[in-house]
Amino acid sequence: MSKNNDKEKQKELEEIRKVEKEFIPQQKILEDKMINGLLNYVKEGKLPKGGSSIFMDCYNIIYNYTDKQIGDYILNYHNSIVEKACDECYDKIKNLPGLDFIDAFISYTDRLNTLIFNLSRMFLYISSNHLKAQEDKDSKRKYDEDDVSEFSMERYKKHFFNKLEPKLFNALNEILIREERNGNMEHRLKINTIMKTITFLDYVKPKIARSSATKNTWIDTIKEGDKRDIKIPYQDRWYHKYFKDETKKYVKNKAERDIKVNSAPEYVKCELKYINEEKERQDAYINASFHNDINDINYEYLIKENASQIAEMDTGINNMFKTKKKDELAEVFQLFNYYPSCLELIQKSFRAYIKERLMSLYNDKELSKDPRKFVPALISLKKEMDEFVVLCFDNHPDFQDHENKEFCLLMSKDIYPKQLANYADHCMRVGFKGKSEEEIEGTLNDIISLFKNINSKLVFQVETEKKMSDRLIKNSSLSLNAEKSFISKLKQESGVTYVSKMNEMINDLEKNKSEIEGYKSTKSRGMPSGIKFNVQIISQSAWDISKSNMEKIEILPFLKACIDDFEDYYLKRHQQTKLIWCLSLSKVEIQYLKLKNKNISTSTIPQLLTLLYLEKMGTLSLEKIAQLLGCNVQKVINDVRGLILNPSFNMKGQIDKGVILANIDPKTKEFKPETQISINMNFSVTHQKFNTLPLPLKKTAAELKASEAEEAQITKRYQDNILQATLTRIMKSRIGQQTTHVWLVNESAKQIDLFKAQPQQIKENIEKLIEKSIIKRNGANYEYIA
Repeated sequence: MSKNNDKEKQKELEEIRKVEKEFIPQQKILEDKMINGLLNYVKEGKLPKGGSSIFMDCYNIIYNYTDKQIGDYILNYHNSIVEKACDECYDKIKNLPGLDFIDAFISYTDRLNTLIFNLSRMFLYISSNHLKAQEDKDSKRKYDEDDVSEFSMERYKKHFFNKLEPKLFNALNEILIREERNGNMEHRLKINTIMKTITFLDYVKPKIARSSATKNTWIDTIKEGDKRDIKIPYQDRWYHKYFKDETKKYVKNKAERDIKVNSAPEYVKCELKYINEEKERQDAYINASFHNDINDINYEYLIKENASQIAEMDTGINNMFKTKKKDELAEVFQLFNYYPSCLELIQKSFRAYIKERLMSLYNDKELSKDPRKFVPALISLKKEMDEFVVLCFDNHPDFQDHENKEFCLLMSKDIYPKQLANYADHCMRVGFKGKSEEEIEGTLNDIISLFKNINSKLVFQVETEKKMSDRLIKNSSLSLNAEKSFISKLKQESGVTYVSKMNEMINDLEKNKSEIEGYKSTKSRGMPSGIKFNVQIISQSAWDISKSNMEKIEILPFLKACIDDFEDYYLKRHQQTKLIWCLSLSKVEIQYLKLKNKNISTSTIPQLLTLLYLEKMGTLSLEKIAQLLGCNVQKVINDVRGLILNPSFNMKGQIDKGVILANIDPKTKEFKPETQISINMNFSVTHQKFNTLPLPLKKTAAELKASEAEEAQITKRYQDNILQATLTRIMKSRIGQQTTHVWLVNESAKQIDLFKAQPQQIKENIEKLIEKSIIKRNGANYEYIA
């Protein structure tokens, strides 16, 4: 049986050889009609003459013989044609230098592609018939319709590309890419053409398998003699063996050269330009998977290695801040942002610059004492620093944080919250005069901007409530809308509780309007005894009224009748309410009938009563007037000083130009209880209305010290109350849990934002809560007592 099989195989082989001999003349026809013309095109660059009819004749010859069991012979014949062409092309260009080699490689690759394309069409029947039949016999190999071109490409790789690969990649790096990086953009088209060839070879079937080694060590782990035949994608081989090292060398040399010959701004511009060009270069011809590696090289040598030098140069970052070169700083930020850790150098210079500017304001003693000048200077500086953050640093949160920290460090002392509150008070009284709503809103936003940077928001709260209470009572605020807007902005920053008293003051004013309207509808029409009588009702818990202003004053019957008339109306409507009259804060209008011009003054009730007593009784001592009014003599002195020295009618402060006369020393202008006063019948003032309201007295050093001590005690009492409430809330939420001292201190400090709670202060208030039996010690921990 086996002998018969051998005979059949021998017979079959003889038949195949016979057909192969018959095909040899057909080869000559194929070569004469098409193949020699294609090979000549590869050599000379001239396409063969002939049309589709010649091409079809060649196709039919192959078609007729493929079915006669010589498909493998014809395929080998096809492969030999490609090999011959590739070998001849290789011999022609292998010794060419530089750009000549590159141009020849591109040209011959294009010609070989044309050859392969036409041969694939001519030998198509091998793919569609013979190789399909072979696939059924040999299941290990899979064939597709374009397998003839695959065989061609394998020959192209082996006989042409792989032999030239080292020289090609070196030329690509050292000539094309290097010159293109130096500005020769004409080379980019050549680079793209070569990279398309490399990319195409990476994806031609059968797929090239990746090495199991990691990407960064593929080349390094392969022996020198094996590198040509390794199955690593061509792009990877080129990138890791040639381009990556060449890029590192080029960028390192470029950075060293540029930093030596350029100023800091010039260096930054130069490297930004290069990085932008590199992005275009990457998109043009570098595989996206390598972009990060290239960027790491660029950023390390262009930025990291020279960042410190850029900062310290005479034209560096510090100088840019001092000379306010915002465009240059923006470019430095843009460059350093590619290597974020280098941003710390800009941040360090930024903080130092802010600190220097702040200290220059702080050290200007004349400026720092006056909140009307100092706070606007701070606001102006804050705006300038905000502008740096927005325009130069793209509103980066870290730069915002560094700016705020520097302002917080300066404004950590209690004096700055007070100054900010005083400035807000100044704006509300006189600073907003003549300003539009937009300007007022802008100023309020500026105040809030500084408010965010103060540590002791509690001090600002107390001062603001005090100032607001004073100006609203005295009706000296220019705009109630501005007051409401300010409260709204504070509420947005610190919550409803923070502005509760301020809101209550505004609510009292709103309620007062309806009460006065009701009073005017009574029998007296709001004018008891013909006196136009107006009242402002306030809740004692919200307003800051000193005890001295609530002291009782002995008034005359006509004023008592006015008070009784209003009380009769109001207490019937609010029976559970008690009224306390703050007559020292009141204002009256007095018309001087015995003067030539019958002038009118805005005065206080004590001043009115003083004038009435002097008119009736003649000359009196200040002590006697104090007895008649039933009040402190010092208060009388202050009111009398307003009748004599108020600058609204006595700019020069002459003691004989007041509404009354006093026997005091013109130089010292010192009033004593025994000082005698009388009405100045020769008083004359040019304008119809004038003001005699007493001016605030300047406190002595001792009084200031006592006042500060009292304010400190009040502030500490507020702080202790807040701390104890916070500690109680925290402990109440942790029933059944172990609470250590360290955790409780840290957590309470974290939750309090009105002031910076110190560990010792927190500890003291923990002890107070233990004394009050709100919490207790449980070993080393604390426990809430329900």
